[in-house]
Amino acid sequence: MPRESVLSIADKEAIRIEKLIFHIILTDNVSPVFLEELEITTEQQKFFRDRLADAAQGRQYVFTEDNPPIQRLAKDMFTTSASDADFLEISKNITSRFKTAHTSNANNGVFIVSIASIRNRKLLFLIKLDHKKVYEYKLHDGNRALLSEIQNTFSEDKTAIQKVALIDVNSSVVWDVLVFDRSKPGGITDFFARFLSVVPRETEAILTKKAQTVARKWAAESKAIIDPNQEPAVYKNRAREYLINATVFDTDEYMNAVVQDDNDARRINLRNSFRQYLEDEGLAGQTFIPKREAITPKEIKNVRQTAEGVKLEWSGDPVDSNIDIPNVPNQNGQYVVTITTSDITEIQ
Repeated sequence: MPRESVLSIADKEAIRIEKLIFHIILTDNVSPVFLEELEITTEQQKFFRDRLADAAQGRQYVFTEDNPPIQRLAKDMFTTSASDADFLEISKNITSRFKTAHTSNANNGVFIVSIASIRNRKLLFLIKLDHKKVYEYKLHDGNRALLSEIQNTFSEDKTAIQKVALIDVNSSVVWDVLVFDRSKPGGITDFFARFLSVVPRETEAILTKKAQTVARKWAAESKAIIDPNQEPAVYKNRAREYLINATVFDTDEYMNAVVQDDNDARRINLRNSFRQYLEDEGLAGQTFIPKREAITPKEIKNVRQTAEGVKLEWSGDPVDSNIDIPNVPNQNGQYVVTITTSDITEIQ
């Protein structure tokens, strides 16, 4: 069965560049400036590998039609008979399509096309990297400095990465493309979507519900390792608060919001566990705009049932409802649930 997961931290660390070229995109040029060859040192290879790792995340998209141009060109690159010359020509084709699709003025920069492998898995990276303004200073007469701009520079600054499409033509995952688009956080600009021929695999509402549900499921399954003084509902409530207030879903920010613990060692362990859970569910690394209306009253309610069939229902933090439910049984193997109230109403 195809997996929902995006690239894990281990996957990013395992990225290896097999082929890489970039072509130059200038605002005043109708067509890209094509390179015919790129020679890079071992140190420069690491620079580009790190840029690929930085870009190896985003929202999941699927192709809108059967075998659209970009998917077809990606498949052509991955054929065993594809030579370096074939790779170069296909990279030019893809870059031309990107430049043509970008009808508005684009910042000067480069369009990187790279075939990378993660163990036995092949991926195609398409990255628009903007030039970053850098100044060089030279000293004159001992203590007088003269500044000059260095043109056409690459930068390790992640903000230079403007657009990314990470394409996986293998059927081992449910998505076709991971997309990052700085111009539209959590989404994709119209021209980039047309260029790739993609649509989101899941809506923002579905992803919002999924993020809420994942926190609840993870906390319920992790009762043995979470803070014994924090009922699983607390983690679910923190997830809800984050999703209601966040402008764009960010994995690290979400994890920090959900997992809060004064015990440093336990907090680190819980965050690692939660990240793995998010990776398995395909949420880690995705970006989207949370839809607060997707969190229904059903998602807000907490329900517990004892072995004797007694059901407890409440909303929010159990402490706010004067309910104390331990995460683990006492030495007699019993859960002692305490409810403090000023009145009891007979419902049925």
